[in-house]
Amino acid sequence: MRILGRYILRVFSKFLSWSLLAFLLLFVVVDLVENIDRFVDRRVPPKEVGLYYLYYLPYILVLVLPVGMLLSALFSVGQLSRSGELVAMRASGLGLKRAFLPLLAFAFLVSVFAMAFGEMVVPEANDRRMHLGAYRRNRPARLRGLFLQEGEGTVVFVGRYDAKDEEASDVSVQQYRGDHLYRRIDAKRMIWKDGRWVLYEGWERTFGDEGEVLRKFEVMDAPIRSLLPEDFARGREHPERMGFWELRRYIGRLRRIGRPSRRWEVDLHLKISFPFANLILVLLGLPLGVGRRGTGKVVGFGLSLLVSFLYYSAVRAGQVMGREEVLPPALAAWLGNIIFGGAGAWLFLRME
Repeated sequence: MRILGRYILRVFSKFLSWSLLAFLLLFVVVDLVENIDRFVDRRVPPKEVGLYYLYYLPYILVLVLPVGMLLSALFSVGQLSRSGELVAMRASGLGLKRAFLPLLAFAFLVSVFAMAFGEMVVPEANDRRMHLGAYRRNRPARLRGLFLQEGEGTVVFVGRYDAKDEEASDVSVQQYRGDHLYRRIDAKRMIWKDGRWVLYEGWERTFGDEGEVLRKFEVMDAPIRSLLPEDFARGREHPERMGFWELRRYIGRLRRIGRPSRRWEVDLHLKISFPFANLILVLLGLPLGVGRRGTGKVVGFGLSLLVSFLYYSAVRAGQVMGREEVLPPALAAWLGNIIFGGAGAWLFLRME
């Protein structure tokens, strides 16, 4: 059984390596074709374009990994069938469900890896990518209702922002130690001046053991060190730039100041649910592969694209329904997994 399990995993890993390489290259080439004019118009150096795609690769990997897992499951079963090894397994009295258990265990480990990779690597890579000049696009000159986070303890709310003049109004800067708010600054205006943010006409509140201390000011430097004008011009925060725990703290701070947080709650649950697509699509792909014995690789490739499209559509539909408050955030994020996981489990248990 161990020898057979290792053999199946070796066949699966071969297809997975090639499929991931192909999907990553395809994704990069398509994106480059779409953006080449923008890179040329803005005279983005080739080195920066290379860095842009280097930082983009971790996000693309997490996105296409489930498709690669499904395609590899279909191709692996197809190869085992063509070589007569599925028939040999049955003749020896070994059921297919038992034979494929090591592959399901591997898919579970890949899901855990994808979750950890998405927590530790993807946010940092996306943050660096979004700070590159190659990422910048034409954006509205005036934006409203911005809420950005700097590091672990500082959040900035801006009522209105003028990207052309690099000036904000109705500004609130809040600083936390853990979950405890210890300083809040509210100002009428904030202007980018001489490489720093300057606040005008406002109040500074500090909260300590002796209670609240209130101080009025006309001008003061904002306690903002890393947020630049382009960060505000980019608009709202991106969940792709935050890990699970950072996004969870961000949601908590949104709630405390009465800001809407529903869309972020859905994205928070997706950070847990989406990595398990790797397990679910393999669970679905194995019985589909057994059921299509005798068909070629082209059919398998087309089937994997169809199933992947339907799965991603279900995930997207759940995401939209969660943000529109049709479904609770957790159910919305897990909707695709529930539907396709249920179908996969049913087909796997009925597999002969």
